[in-house]
Amino acid sequence: MAWFKRSSRFTIITAALMLGLSLNVVAQPQPRSTPVSLSNRLENAFRPPSGIGKPVNRQQGATRGPCMTKASKPLIALVPVDGAGETMAENPTVFWYMPEISADAPAPAVEFVLKDANDQEIYTAEYTLTTSAQGVVGAPGIMSLNVSNLYPLEMGREYHWELTLMCNSKDSDRSEDLTVFGMLKRVAPDPDLALRVQQASPQERVGLYADKKLWYETVAALVELRRDRPYDSNITAAWRTLLSSVGLEVIAQEPVIQSARNIRN
Repeated sequence: MAWFKRSSRFTIITAALMLGLSLNVVAQPQPRSTPVSLSNRLENAFRPPSGIGKPVNRQQGATRGPCMTKASKPLIALVPVDGAGETMAENPTVFWYMPEISADAPAPAVEFVLKDANDQEIYTAEYTLTTSAQGVVGAPGIMSLNVSNLYPLEMGREYHWELTLMCNSKDSDRSEDLTVFGMLKRVAPDPDLALRVQQASPQERVGLYADKKLWYETVAALVELRRDRPYDSNITAAWRTLLSSVGLEVIAQEPVIQSARNIRN
């Protein structure tokens, strides 16, 4: 009987010690995972795979337009290396880099054309490049255009777009025009993504779009952040990372200037 009591006390003490150790283990704080920076999420989101075919002509060739200054960078469409980007939007926004234009240009303008996969033109518009009182034609930088249309882009369809810089839009001779190209494909909306985007911060939205490979939404959201936070080093770094990942680092430092203004459609 005495042995049983001693054994019981030993068992109780042992169980209590084990329970205490167990509780102590549970109470230990768990290491927190380091959040992935926006730049890291963008670094490989749109990087082209090895062995990619010939890229689309998203940048003007070596020929400099007659209305461009000697210091001008080329006209560039903001698209991935292969020119193709996806979007969920019925009427997405496209972006390009507008070079510095000479004040001597008589009537500079840009023309945007959207075509379907059969090369049928479905939307076209022309936009002036305004000249200031000092004779300066706009300013070089990132410009945008919302592809407004009476008919929304169809799901699962691919479209091609062309942006042409016309030094003299009133001249019938278009031989000196400069044209760059891009492509887009409208994909089905993701209800789960839409809910997460609605609840996310503006910076987190960029990462969510990039994770889903939505090029046009990613660029649009990041451009908006650059406008709202021009001195935020994290946003600047993310923008530089995105453009560098698709070989457009030459314009990574350029400012976001304005949306094009329609004069004919």
